[in-house]
Amino acid sequence: MSRTRWILLVLALVAVGIWVFRRPARPPPAERGRRSEEPEPVLVRAPPPRAEHVAPILGINEGLSLPGAGVGLMGGGESVVQRRLLMLRALGVKMVRANSHSWPNLAFSSWKGSFADADRFMSIAGRSELDVVLVIGPWPGTRTAVYTQHYLPRDMAAYTAWVTSVVERYDGDGVDDMPGLVRPPLAWEVDNEPDQHNQVAARQDGEPIDPEDERLPAPAGSFETASEYAQVLVATSAAIRAADPDATVLSAGMFRAGMPAGREYLAEVLRQPGVREAIDAISLHCYFSNDSLSAVQRTMRNARALAPDVPIWVTETSVPSEGEQPWVDEAWQARMVAGIVGGLFAEGAQRVFWHTLVDAPGTRTGPVGYARNSLFRASLDGDSVRYDVKPAGDVFKRLIGHLGAQDPADFAEIPVEGGRLLETDAGWLAFDGEPVLPPGARTVEDLVTGEVMLDPPKAVAPAWITR
Repeated sequence: MSRTRWILLVLALVAVGIWVFRRPARPPPAERGRRSEEPEPVLVRAPPPRAEHVAPILGINEGLSLPGAGVGLMGGGESVVQRRLLMLRALGVKMVRANSHSWPNLAFSSWKGSFADADRFMSIAGRSELDVVLVIGPWPGTRTAVYTQHYLPRDMAAYTAWVTSVVERYDGDGVDDMPGLVRPPLAWEVDNEPDQHNQVAARQDGEPIDPEDERLPAPAGSFETASEYAQVLVATSAAIRAADPDATVLSAGMFRAGMPAGREYLAEVLRQPGVREAIDAISLHCYFSNDSLSAVQRTMRNARALAPDVPIWVTETSVPSEGEQPWVDEAWQARMVAGIVGGLFAEGAQRVFWHTLVDAPGTRTGPVGYARNSLFRASLDGDSVRYDVKPAGDVFKRLIGHLGAQDPADFAEIPVEGGRLLETDAGWLAFDGEPVLPPGARTVEDLVTGEVMLDPPKAVAPAWITR
């Protein structure tokens, strides 16, 4: 054998030896049997991330609720709910607030030991893709002093245990949830308008006072004091967060935050131990009938001065479509819808709820409360009730369409001659006066009629402006 062939043979044997040495040892038969039963790895493409749910920023107070304790779905309530859903959809509304004095009645004192009404409410809201702010507290949130002279629950442990059970049922964490729950509440609001309750005289032990009774009502200012409300707020928030650490907790809506008495009540609440840590946002109400936005500014600026770092949700606001002042009519109401919404967002509000959706059917005589502050007009049509959208409803619908689910943190009022403009990522809202168009603006939509104009010299509020 030549030297060259000898060298090639040796190299080949070395290569074979290296391969034998380095290859993995073959498992014994028993192990080979077990390995053969294991599935081969399958490469799969990761699913795209789920789109994060973006909550709307405009809603309706009691848009889905039925007034009156214990109404539930009795006496034709089901058809009323369906009509309300149709009206909400017609406006594009995706967010409602449920007060504690109306269906689903989430007040401890009126609890009947059953989740039936609240389950039905949450089921309808979830299937209708509505975000819900639920008001919860020890007493029904309207005219609390009618029910009791003692605001603080006599058994706080029982009250907070009830709060825990309610939150556990609707928090959507998969533990003790309502069967078929679609969507948990957007936020929990603890009680309603405590500053208003504080300014009325409480009934004796919850009973109406006989004029000949020697017992006198508690003096105004002594019922549901800021200290008492703060105790309930802190305890309720702790129970909510123990059940759902991710829950958003709001203070009760302050009715008179734009007035000195309401401002001082809110200030006193915020001074109480644990209150600021107990809330994620302050809830405010804003009502007026004067032809300006001064009440909007006072309401927002009072709260921002007291708690500049705490977000603000305006859970009730509106103006009437009828009244004693000469300017109060449906056209004025429509203009003020945009004025209020734009003014509140310009002052830093994160959410705004209009009060209310529909007029109360029947005659227009006697006390009507907020019956004419709504977006739909009610009229009797024989034995049935006819609802027609008001100009205010048209404006609200278009505002929802333009503002949509934008982040209010990106909104800002910009200085302009002739009126007021709120700048957003999608365009500008002319919410007051007749502002000159900002640079780059081309089209102006009349928010009452929907008419669009190209290159006008100015906008007349309420209007939406785009590039």
